[in-house]
Amino acid sequence: MPYRLNKGVFDVRCRYPHCPFHDQLEIDQNIMGMTEGDVRSEALKMARDQAMVKHDSIYGRRHGLENPEIRMIGGSCQLVGTNNAAVTATPLGVIIRQYAKGEPIVRRGEEATSLCQVLKGYAYPPMNKGHRYGVGDCFGAAALLPNHSRLTDIVAGNDATEIAFYRLADLKEKEPAQASRLVTNVMEDTLRVMEDLGRAVDRLRKEVDARPARRSLRRVTGSR
Repeated sequence: MPYRLNKGVFDVRCRYPHCPFHDQLEIDQNIMGMTEGDVRSEALKMARDQAMVKHDSIYGRRHGLENPEIRMIGGSCQLVGTNNAAVTATPLGVIIRQYAKGEPIVRRGEEATSLCQVLKGYAYPPMNKGHRYGVGDCFGAAALLPNHSRLTDIVAGNDATEIAFYRLADLKEKEPAQASRLVTNVMEDTLRVMEDLGRAVDRLRKEVDARPARRSLRRVTGSR
């Protein structure tokens, strides 16, 4: 059965020499995982991200929050009851998180360690708002290759958007059929993105090709 974070409080200290940054952060987001380790790992990552924002607002021009010391000093990881069938049915290696509207789900440049699937609500890349991920859709193709980073930002389209994060290696071992479906879904999305990019390039090429004709027309019109 999965676990849920209950009011996690984290102590964060910057390790940069003589940096005075030392703060405590409360993580109240809905974080779930199939093991306590999954939940703690995801919560630590979130605490680090929040601390980085706070640190950089004060000391960003001097140095970044490098290799911070992060400790969980409050809260707990509680076992989720069996009355939630939708959660208990999820396979090993999945973390479920809930997001508010506009909140980043993945960020460009961060390490890609999991595939993402929309369980509730929808998500989209801010650079292409017309490309929406609805319930059941997957994204995060960079996780299919080792040591790759996220290629773009993806944000939640409305409040209470729920996203499942799958560690592909674990899923292949325990649920190979589902792993295959997720990979197929992600590859189909990659093809759709490439098609969108191709159409955008075609439009740009047509606009560029039309510019000399418009300039020539203006010169001819202006000479009369």
